[in-house]
Amino acid sequence: MASSDLRRIVKGMANEPMFSTRWFSMLTALQHITDIAVGESKKAGDDKGDSTLWERHELIVRYLLEEGKLNLTIRLLVDFKDNQRNEMFAQALQQAQANEPGITFDDIPTIKIKAALYEQTLGVLVSCALRSVESLQTLDTALLVSHIGRTLVFSLAHSEMVRSPDSARRQEVLCVTYLSTIFDHIEELQEDRIMELICEHDVLSLLTRNVSAYHTFYSKDTKTHAAKALSGILATEEF
Repeated sequence: MASSDLRRIVKGMANEPMFSTRWFSMLTALQHITDIAVGESKKAGDDKGDSTLWERHELIVRYLLEEGKLNLTIRLLVDFKDNQRNEMFAQALQQAQANEPGITFDDIPTIKIKAALYEQTLGVLVSCALRSVESLQTLDTALLVSHIGRTLVFSLAHSEMVRSPDSARRQEVLCVTYLSTIFDHIEELQEDRIMELICEHDVLSLLTRNVSAYHTFYSKDTKTHAAKALSGILATEEF
């Protein structure tokens, strides 16, 4: 796919009504660009040296920043998880069906699968983006850290999220990666502000409790990210 087509997909991202036909169409597009973002991130590697995002071949993340869609991506993810925690999916589906009476919707099991894919796709896309310091410097840190805190609370009450076979792509696990990535670049970010948010949302305690409860279910990579996140928090001047 041409780079202009990829940019068009990113530019077209919007907060569509959940389970509407536009929402399902956006899911398909998101899956496509996320697959590309993952491939580009792997090629770039973990050690990106002094090169900037614009010097590397990470088109999807670059377009997210250039089109102002990074924080929208996080907002879409946050709204989805809030609806999940508040058990609003059934109401959202009823509203979508009422708004589009001429559309034949998938059966409930298929919609549940697509809902899970939506969360996982957005979550992985955010993870790819956060590996670039340019993204970390422009993201809505307050929104992300608040989301991490609420997600860590939710995971303690819903162990099935961490125990599931696809847990590595769920927010209850990916949030650990987000924290690790933030502290990988903490010297280039506003440490005081980040630690203020970490304390406000009790992230250290929540992360410690999650690691204690779920370390046997975490993959090796997630354990590494958890250790880096805890070490990063404790190494700040706040402690």
